[in-house]
Amino acid sequence: MEIESLSQKQILSYTQSNSRINIWEGAVRSGKSFASILRFIKFIRYGPPGDAAIVGKTDRTIKRNVIVPMQEMLGTDLRYKAGIGEVKIWGRTIYVIGANDDRAEGKIRGATFAGVLVDEVTLIPENFFRMLLSRLSIAGAQLFGTTNPDSPFHWLKKDFIDRQDLDLSVFSFTLDDNPSLEPLYVEALKREYTGLWRDRYIDGKWTLAEGTVFDMFDTNLHVIDTIPGLADYYVVGVDYGTRNPTAFCMIGYSSRTYPNMWLEKEYYWDSNREIRQKTDSEYAEDLVRFCDGKNVQGLYVDPSAASFKLELLRSGLSPMDADNEALDGIRFHASLLSNGTFKICRNCTHAIGEYGCYRWNSTAQRRGEDKPIKEHDHMMDALRYALFTHFWKRGGVSMRAEDVDRLRNEAWGIQSHGGFFDNAQTISPSFPVF
Repeated sequence: MEIESLSQKQILSYTQSNSRINIWEGAVRSGKSFASILRFIKFIRYGPPGDAAIVGKTDRTIKRNVIVPMQEMLGTDLRYKAGIGEVKIWGRTIYVIGANDDRAEGKIRGATFAGVLVDEVTLIPENFFRMLLSRLSIAGAQLFGTTNPDSPFHWLKKDFIDRQDLDLSVFSFTLDDNPSLEPLYVEALKREYTGLWRDRYIDGKWTLAEGTVFDMFDTNLHVIDTIPGLADYYVVGVDYGTRNPTAFCMIGYSSRTYPNMWLEKEYYWDSNREIRQKTDSEYAEDLVRFCDGKNVQGLYVDPSAASFKLELLRSGLSPMDADNEALDGIRFHASLLSNGTFKICRNCTHAIGEYGCYRWNSTAQRRGEDKPIKEHDHMMDALRYALFTHFWKRGGVSMRAEDVDRLRNEAWGIQSHGGFFDNAQTISPSFPVF
């Protein structure tokens, strides 16, 4: 893309991101990442000599969000050595560093970088980010980072973006700052996000997560009396507890119905209320009966339930570790509710009850963290395991582009006020942007 075809905001950020720390923040799909990558490429070409780094939550997200777009821009000038976590561009070595937790700090101790591109800064541990800044010790070293808004108490907002005494530039983006977006796609994104998620990812606001997690849930809109049709297949989520309740959920999926996904039945055992704790083998027997007669294509279990997974294997089932990224899973779940893709059958009373009392933790909010209160969350966790792992991660592996396109065509459309898909053959929103 020629620089003349960029938006004014992208050009501004490209030409004026000359501070030590440069942050692109704002709405999803607003063009901020593209502009930051262009600026980083300029740095690789003209910046001071020395090694550089690309940082993200995981190697997989770095490849998807940064390296693949860079390959499309640079072609054979970029060589990606995935096995050793290195990129070579014009003779400069660029290290690929996943920073998923606090232990990642050890990966950069002793390192020296001339430049760093950070994908989704708010998802990086604070101690890692501060250590990373200390590694930028070469004269003229720069950091380029992107982020969606988070809590106004987040350390990035309080300690960096809001300060006036740092060598820092911030560029705020909205959906209107991306010239490549089709108007129908923009409208689709706005329909997908409501409440907290709309404030942050559409309007670009640093907003507190307050009240119920799924504030868009409405029994009149989201609860159905009968299943919409025959399912192509089912997926099952399991939240296993010993002293806490154990919950199973069964989600039907059909490419031929509206809605495309629905919670058809649930299982809930609270040993405190029942005054009897079940054994792993009893839970396994219950799960075998729960799945009996259904075409179950995915069984996703709390990854920490090691003993229970062994018991399921002995029972002839094939459990898979659920992806336990809570916030990403909640966002995906919320988007399915918002656009009408996912419904709950009225007989699933525990799930319906939890939607109304699954709340954000206000104490964590004051620390700048988005965390639900660990109460009334067992069906919510089971649903998140099944929905996010299967329909977004596809068994823990990111979907191929052709899989996303196929599921878009099958499952997504613009919901009208009457509750039906309008122009479903020609208009289909994207999956949520992460």
